[in-house]
Amino acid sequence: MKKVITSLLISLFVVIAVQSANTYLIYRSTTGGTWTNTGEITNPVLVDLSTVNAGGEASLNAWFADRSLATPTMGAGSQFAAGDETWIISGTYVLTDTVRLFEGVNLYGGFAGTESAITGRAKGTNAWDYTNETILDGNATAVGIAGGSSSTAMIVDGLTIDNCKNSSTNYSGGGARISGALSTVQNCIIKNCVTTSTSVYSSGGIVLNGGATLKDCYVHNNQTSGYGGGVTVYSDACTISGCKITNNTSTSFGAGVCLYANTSGVTVSNCDISNNTTTTKSGGGLLAFSTTVTNANPVTISNCTFSSNIATAGSGGGLYLNTKAGNAINVSNCTFTSNQANATKSTTNGGGAIWIGTGTHNIDQSTFTDNSVSLSSGGAILIGSSAAVATISKSVFTGNTSPNHGSALMLTFQATVNNCLLYGNKANNVIYMGSGAGATVVNNTTFASNTNVAGTVSLGIYISEATGAFTNCLFYDSGTNPISGGIGTTISYCGFQNTVGQAYATTNNCINTISSASFADAANNDYHLSSGSTARDAGTTIAACNPDLEGVTRPQGVAYDMGAYELDATTAVADKMENSFDCYSDGNNIIIKGLAYSKNVTVYSVTGARVYSQKVAASSLRVALPEGIYIVNVDGNNKKVVVR
Repeated sequence: MKKVITSLLISLFVVIAVQSANTYLIYRSTTGGTWTNTGEITNPVLVDLSTVNAGGEASLNAWFADRSLATPTMGAGSQFAAGDETWIISGTYVLTDTVRLFEGVNLYGGFAGTESAITGRAKGTNAWDYTNETILDGNATAVGIAGGSSSTAMIVDGLTIDNCKNSSTNYSGGGARISGALSTVQNCIIKNCVTTSTSVYSSGGIVLNGGATLKDCYVHNNQTSGYGGGVTVYSDACTISGCKITNNTSTSFGAGVCLYANTSGVTVSNCDISNNTTTTKSGGGLLAFSTTVTNANPVTISNCTFSSNIATAGSGGGLYLNTKAGNAINVSNCTFTSNQANATKSTTNGGGAIWIGTGTHNIDQSTFTDNSVSLSSGGAILIGSSAAVATISKSVFTGNTSPNHGSALMLTFQATVNNCLLYGNKANNVIYMGSGAGATVVNNTTFASNTNVAGTVSLGIYISEATGAFTNCLFYDSGTNPISGGIGTTISYCGFQNTVGQAYATTNNCINTISSASFADAANNDYHLSSGSTARDAGTTIAACNPDLEGVTRPQGVAYDMGAYELDATTAVADKMENSFDCYSDGNNIIIKGLAYSKNVTVYSVTGARVYSQKVAASSLRVALPEGIYIVNVDGNNKKVVVR
């Protein structure tokens, strides 16, 4: 009975707490709109800032500060309590000091004054596009908002934080400082904010710590004299998701985003990080730096777009990744386009898209297009530390450039490359393996039509005083010596063109029969295998390469295919019908006519299973098969037959 009574009392207290929460409706009657619909709002409390603190510019931040007192003296209402909400009508509110947030008290902007619910606010296409904009203007002197919650959920939503400044305070952004695992800033704009602090824990825009979340926000045109032009995170388990972070500037590192020190479990996902610039250091788009702190969980960067970020005098135009040995950074499903690094020439400087240092780094299912370095090496990725453990998998590299080495990959130190496609990149080589690269491993990767900077000479890989292992790889239009240098390099189960004269082209289960016909449409950069490709079933089993670049299970035939793509059996039997031969059913037989001597004939079931394969020794062929639908393939040409 006592337990029942206790439960009832707790429930009663919760109901009372919810019912007693106030909704503060803030407006300025002398310069802005008023609230015209309060009947359906829970415990509405009208706050006319024209009557607060003499109605001056300090009225908003002064009123918020007053709510923390046991007996507030400014305006209506009482001391803030968890569960309260503050709704601010549209307009510009000039601050003389920071708006201090209270645990468990939500803050909303974007109202016209006619709404009776949070969901009633009019919005545009983007999450942060409120038709009736509420602007907190820091007057180039004050930090916009600060505070957070670790005990009760707190939301900041629908504000534009503009023209704010952090003059000297460490651990703060010019626009905002948010802490606490139950704190969320969402659907906000943070712009034109500045910090003059050079601390690694400051930011021009916003600083997150204590597990705070930044969600669906537009962070742009912010500046810092130190780290983190747009966003800085210096605490574990923080989240940045769905944000557009663009045109931010940092004198030092991490113009778009700075993840510094305690970054265990930090996630950055579904963000557009673009056009950010570091003026003297590295990490134009994002810096992840944690070289002295052990992180229990990896930093995760996923489903993001990094475009046109610049490290003006440094490395890592898109990402600069450097963490403690044993810490992990995982980058997946990201797109890197037209990022640039302008570091001075060195075998350890560069990386137009990504610079990789100490730690375990996994780059997976990402696309690298038109990234570049202007002076150094590694148009897309450079590995610049002997303590790096890097795996690059299921990724595509094209159009990346370097005036020196490694248009796609500058592997000064070792890495593993699986299931990748590298084509149309320009430099002295598409991959450079330096003297510190050790035993770099490249598996099931396709190299095609990579050239020198001028685009006049086809080139491949250069190995300088290092060893490498190439297995199940394809080299098309890669010059007369696709793999040069490298003492002790192992090349097995690889495919080369017949123009390649090196001994490795026909040893260790390699073949030299690769041509444009080996691919679906090499002229248009489609390097999926054709059904008649000699690279089919010509590889060896490598567990790390199953599935392939596009997720197709290996093997589809009797053995792994060479290259980045396994030929899906259903693709092999696609309806590519031509009149080079004739076929039809006759009872339980398929009759095939018009065949040329030594042509390969393969028959597939409608599910893609290979049911017959034979080299032709006559002009016609009869194949007995049970009732069903079949695809007949003769050297890449397909026709469908129904056996009834």
